[in-house]
Amino acid sequence: MQPLLEQYGYLALIVSIFLEGIGVPMPGQSLMIAASILSAQQVMSFPAVMLVSWLSCFSGNTLGYLLGYHFEEWLDKKGFISGNKFRKLQSAIQKYGPACLVVSRFIEGMKQFMPLACGVAKMPLKEFLLGNLLATTIWVTVFGLITHFAFEHLTQIAAFYDQHRYVVWFVSALLFAAMIYAIIKYKRTKPKDDLA
Repeated sequence: MQPLLEQYGYLALIVSIFLEGIGVPMPGQSLMIAASILSAQQVMSFPAVMLVSWLSCFSGNTLGYLLGYHFEEWLDKKGFISGNKFRKLQSAIQKYGPACLVVSRFIEGMKQFMPLACGVAKMPLKEFLLGNLLATTIWVTVFGLITHFAFEHLTQIAAFYDQHRYVVWFVSALLFAAMIYAIIKYKRTKPKDDLA
């Protein structure tokens, strides 16, 4: 990813992240992580990386939503919004609303199609913009902001880990156990929700 950024700079970041929003599989997330690392090394501007990433993500998602909203029949005819996977996305949108945009932003293969699915499902524009705002901001913060500062303070983080590794392991194990518990609980209650 670094050679791509060195050759095309912010343009690579803009195109890649923007196209993800309209359903095109691109390495937007990987490029943003790489750009954040380069910004920590003073090769790229950190504010510019954050701004470009945020604007590209928000505008790409919004265009994806508008395409799904206004061109549903054409997309269906071309096979872009057909299939069981897409129907599941629409079902999740109707059930959870804007929260789907936030969650899907962290799931590869789903984040590219969620804006289109929101448009096809005729999610109200205000709801979509709220979900898009939250999803974009959280995503850029996690993979851009945190990556930048983590790489910038890598030595201190490594030293902290060496001194408190057992605490880190314990907290990680607790978080993992909580995640597994939440998944199991969700799967157990899912049939009841479907019958309701």
